Amino acid sequence: MVRRVRRLVAVLALVALALPVRAAGVDPSADGPFAVGVTTLPFIDGSRSRTLVTEVWYPARSGGRDAPARRGRYPLVLVAHGHCGFRTNYEYLSVPLASWGFLVAAPDFPGINRADCDAGVPPGDLLGDPPRDLEFLRRAFHDRSGPARALARLVRGRRAGLVGHSLGGTAVVNASLADPDPDLTAVVALAPLAGSADGQAFRGLRPRRAVLVVGGTADTTLAFDLFAAPFFAALPAPAFLVKVIGGTHSGFTDMDSHLSAAQLARQQALTRRYATAFLRRYLARDRRFARFLAPADAVAEGTDVELTARVRGAGSR
Repeated sequence: MVRRVRRLVAVLALVALALPVRAAGVDPSADGPFAVGVTTLPFIDGSRSRTLVTEVWYPARSGGRDAPARRGRYPLVLVAHGHCGFRTNYEYLSVPLASWGFLVAAPDFPGINRADCDAGVPPGDLLGDPPRDLEFLRRAFHDRSGPARALARLVRGRRAGLVGHSLGGTAVVNASLADPDPDLTAVVALAPLAGSADGQAFRGLRPRRAVLVVGGTADTTLAFDLFAAPFFAALPAPAFLVKVIGGTHSGFTDMDSHLSAAQLARQQALTRRYATAFLRRYLARDRRFARFLAPADAVAEGTDVELTARVRGAGSR
C-alpha cells in the first residue's frame, strides 16, 4: 500500500513538472497541433445577387483536400483579400491558423478578385460590398442546412475573428464597426486602408473590439506612418501595433517580387506569429498567448520588428 502511494505521488509530481513545460513550449510562430483539411464552397447571397467562392481550412483527421474534419468545436476566422487579390493569397497564414484550432474561410470578393480584375469586371461598391459579404458568410457558417452544413457543426460560438489586408483591411474594420449583433470583435488589419477616423470609430463600442494592426516600413502603397500608425493611435484598448522593419505591402501575401525569398519568409513569419497569438488570445480566449503580445517579445524576436501594446488604456513600447 505504501509503495502504491509513493508511486502515485511520484507520478503526480512528474505531471506537475510537465505542465509548465508544456505551456511554456507554446510557439505561435510554429504550426499548431492539428492536421489541416481544405475545401472550396460556393455561397450565394440571393438578396444581393453575389456568389462568394470560398476556400475553407479546418482541423482535420489527416491533411489534404476534402479530408475528414476532426471532431470538435473551433472559432471561425474570416479572411479578406485586397484589391485584385484572391482567396488563397494568404495560405502562409490561413493554413497555420487552422492548425491552431480555427476554422478559416476566405472568399473571392466579386468585382475585386484577381480574375475579375483581369477580365475588366466592374468593381461595384468597393467599400460597402466586402463588409456585407463577411457578415453574410458569418451567418452562413452557422446554417446547418446551407452550403457549409458539413462544417457548421464545427463552429464554436457566435463570435468570429477577421483578418484583412489592404482593401480587405478596410473591409474587416468596417465589418466590425457595422456588426449589429455584435459578433465580429477580434480584428487583424494587415497594412489596412484605414486612418485615425476609423480608429476613433471604435471608441465606445460594446462589447469592446480587440484590434491588431500590422504594417511594414517599406510599404509604398499604404505608407505605415500615414495609415497603420494613425489608425492604431486612435484605437481604444485592447489594441496592438506590429511594425515590420523593411516590410512591404505585398509582403503580407504569399508573393512579392520585390523581396527575396528569405525576406518574404521573415515578414510572413512575423505576421503569422502575432496574428496567431492575437486570435488565440482574443477569439479563442487562451490566455497563454497574452505574453506574446508584449513589447518584450518583439525585442527578443530581433531588430526588424517592434510591438506597441495598449491593453488597459495606456500605451507601452
